[in-house]
Amino acid sequence: MKSYILTFFLIFSVVLFGFSQTKKLSDKKILAKKINEEIKLDGELNESFWKDAEIKSNFFQYSPRDSISAILDSEFRIAYDDKYLYLAAKMEDIPEKKFIVGDLKRDFWGGSTDYIAFTFDTFKDQSNAYNFGISPYGIQREALISDGGEGSYSHSGGGGRGGISWFNINWNTKWYSGAKVHDGYWICEFKIPFNSIRYKPGSKTWNLQVYRGNSKVMERSVWTSIPSGFSPANLSMTGTLEFEFPLEKSSRSLVMIPYISSSGISNKIEPTSKEFDLDLGLDMKLALSSSINLDLTFNPDFSQVEVDEQRTNLTRFELFYPEKREFFIDNADLFTNFGSRASRPMFTRRIGIAKDTTTSQYVQNPIIYGAKLSGKINESLRIGVLNMQTAQLSSSGIPSFNYGMAVLEKKILSNSKISAFIVNKQALFNSDDKEYSIDPNHYNRVFGFETKLQSKDTKWKTEWFYHQSLEKENPNEANAYGINFSYDSPNIEANSYFYGVGENYNPEVGFVPRRDFIFFSPSFQYKFYPKNNSLNRHGPGIDYEFYSNDANGITDYDIDLDYNITFNSDASLTLKSNIKYTLLLYDFDPSRSGGEPLPTLSDYNYSNYTFWFRSNQRKKFFYSLNGKFGEFFNGDISTIGGSVSYKIPPYFNVSLSSQYNNLNFPQPYSSAEFFTLSSKINVSFSKDLFFSTYLQYNNQIDNININARFQWRFQPLSDIFLVYTDNYYAKNPLFMNVKNRSFAFKINYWLNL
Repeated sequence: MKSYILTFFLIFSVVLFGFSQTKKLSDKKILAKKINEEIKLDGELNESFWKDAEIKSNFFQYSPRDSISAILDSEFRIAYDDKYLYLAAKMEDIPEKKFIVGDLKRDFWGGSTDYIAFTFDTFKDQSNAYNFGISPYGIQREALISDGGEGSYSHSGGGGRGGISWFNINWNTKWYSGAKVHDGYWICEFKIPFNSIRYKPGSKTWNLQVYRGNSKVMERSVWTSIPSGFSPANLSMTGTLEFEFPLEKSSRSLVMIPYISSSGISNKIEPTSKEFDLDLGLDMKLALSSSINLDLTFNPDFSQVEVDEQRTNLTRFELFYPEKREFFIDNADLFTNFGSRASRPMFTRRIGIAKDTTTSQYVQNPIIYGAKLSGKINESLRIGVLNMQTAQLSSSGIPSFNYGMAVLEKKILSNSKISAFIVNKQALFNSDDKEYSIDPNHYNRVFGFETKLQSKDTKWKTEWFYHQSLEKENPNEANAYGINFSYDSPNIEANSYFYGVGENYNPEVGFVPRRDFIFFSPSFQYKFYPKNNSLNRHGPGIDYEFYSNDANGITDYDIDLDYNITFNSDASLTLKSNIKYTLLLYDFDPSRSGGEPLPTLSDYNYSNYTFWFRSNQRKKFFYSLNGKFGEFFNGDISTIGGSVSYKIPPYFNVSLSSQYNNLNFPQPYSSAEFFTLSSKINVSFSKDLFFSTYLQYNNQIDNININARFQWRFQPLSDIFLVYTDNYYAKNPLFMNVKNRSFAFKINYWLNL
C-alpha cells in the first residue's frame, strides 16, 4: 500500500508544480536615501533627513477583513548610512482609549499588544528574513523568520498543521530605538546596525513588509495587501526597499557575552547537596562575513531559563517539550526543521539535558563547549555546522558525548529548497578504570535529504524527506520518509500527509515517540466570510488519519469532524467530534496510574467530543475554556480545563490555568482523576526590572513546582538573574514535603567589540 501512496504523491507533486501560479511580489516600493546626519531617538522626527525622506502610507487591513483600507492608517520612512539602517513610523491613534500592552519585557508576542514591525528579506530568497518591532512604550522585539513566513509543512500528529515555529523571537541582537505617544498618534524610530544582520554586499534592494497590531480598533494592518488565511509575515507578498547606493560590506562584528553564576541545590530524596560555588562561562558571536556567523559557547549556563509547563499525559507516547535555550534556538530552523512532528532527526533537548527521576522533569547536564557555524555562502547556498561536547557523569555511568550536525541547504526555483544533513553522536571515554553503561565504541548517526517546494504565491506547498539512521549493527528498517502537501486560500485549507518510520529507526539525538508504522492523513476545511456580521469567518472541517504496519494492518485511525468559528473580536470557538480505533501493540494502562493494563493486541472502538473557546486576547481580561467528553478505550473520559488572565497595562499580568481529567474504567482496570493547576504572575517595575513567579501542581507526577525569577536588565541585553526553584510532593501539599530546591544567581554582560 505504501508504494501506491508514494507513487501517487510523486506524480501529483510534479504535475502540481508544473502548473502552479506565479504571482509576483507587490509593486509597492520605497526609496531609502543615504545620509550623513546624526539621529536622536526621541520619537519627534526633527531631523532634516526625515523631512526629505520618501513617505509611504495607505496600509491595508489584514484582520478582521483583508484588502480594505486600514481604519487607522500608518506611515513610515527609511534612511541609511555606512553603519546603520534608520526607520521611522507614525501611527494614527485614538487618544481616548488606552494601549493594551501585557508587560514591559523585551520580545513580546504581537497577538495581544499594540506594535509596529518591519520585516526585511535581505537576500530576497522569500525564505528567511529579519523582523524588528516596537510597542508604543518603546519595548523592542527582534525575530528570525524562516520557511517563507508561513511555517512548516510537517503534520502535527493530531490534525492540522504542525512543525516547528517559523517565527523565532528568542533571537537577540543589539539595536537602538525610541518611541513617544503624541495626541492622536504615536511615533517610533529605529537605528539598526548593519553588522547585526546578514545581507549580500553590493545589494541595492531588499524585500520589505511592514505590519501593525492595533488593539484600539481590533485591527491588524499591512503595507502590502495579504489575503486572509496567510501570515502577515508571508515573504512572497512583500514590497521592495531600494537603497540610493549599493550597500557596502558591513564591518566585522564580534560580540562577547561572559557570565558569572552561582547555584546551590538541596536534594531531600537522595542525600546529595551542592554547595554554592562560582561558575564562569562565555558566549561569543562572530560575523565572519556579511552573511556567515560563528557562535561559540564555553561552559554554558541556562539557570535563568523558565521551567517547563507540567502537563497531564494520557497518550501512550512521550510528550514533546520545546527548546528554550538561546544558543540552540538561534538559527534553529537550519538544524531542527527536518522530518515530521512524529519523527525529528535532531531534537536539541537531547543535548545537555537529562531526565530527573525525582520530578519527571528535565534538568541540566553539563555542556563543556559548543560551536555553531551558520549562514549563506552565496545567494542560493546556506550552510550549518553544529558541534557540542558534554561532560561525563561517572556517578550515572554516562561518558562524555560529542554531538555534531552538518547541514547544506540549496535554494531552488524562486522560494523553495533542497537540503541534506548528517547528525552524529559519539561516546568519548577517559583513560580511567571506571565502569560505564555505554559501549566504548558507541556511536549513532543519521543522514537525510529533504525537499520543500512552494508555489510563488505560497498557496501550494509540498515536502519530501528520507532519513536513515546508522549504528554498529545497522539493522534493516532503520529509516523514516514522508511526502506532504498543503493548499491554502482564503476559503479552502487542504492538507495531505504521508510518512513512515521503520521499526529500527533510532536517531538518539532526535524525537521519535513511536516506530514501525506508516501514517496517512488527508484533511479539508472550508471557511465562509460573512459580511456585516460579528463573525469573521466560520466553516466545517474533516481530518482523517490512520496508522498501520505490515504485521497488524491498521493499528489506529481517527476521524475528526469539526466546526471552526472566528469572531471579529479575535475570539474563536472550535467544536469537534472524534471517532477512534486503537489496536494496542503492547500492554497499556490508559489511566496511567500503575493499575492493571489493557492486554497486547486488544482493540477498541470509541468516540468522544471536544470543544475549545478563547476570548479576545487584546482585552485586559481574557479567558479560554476546553473540554472532552465521551468514550476512552474501554471506559469513559471527562475533561474540563481553561485559563483566565488579567493585565494592568503595562506593569502587571496574572494568569491562572487548570485541567481536570476524570477517567473511569470497568474492573479490574483502574480509574483515575488527574488535576493540574498553574499560576503565572509577571510584574514589570520598569523596562529594565522584572519579577515573575510560576506555580504548578500536577498530581499525575506527584509534583508541586514553584519557580520565581528576578531580572534586572542593567544594560541592553545584559542581565542579573536571581532564580529560586522548589519541588514538593503533590500528595501531601499541606505538609509541603520537599523533594529538592535550588537557588541560582547569574550575571551576563553583552559586549560589542
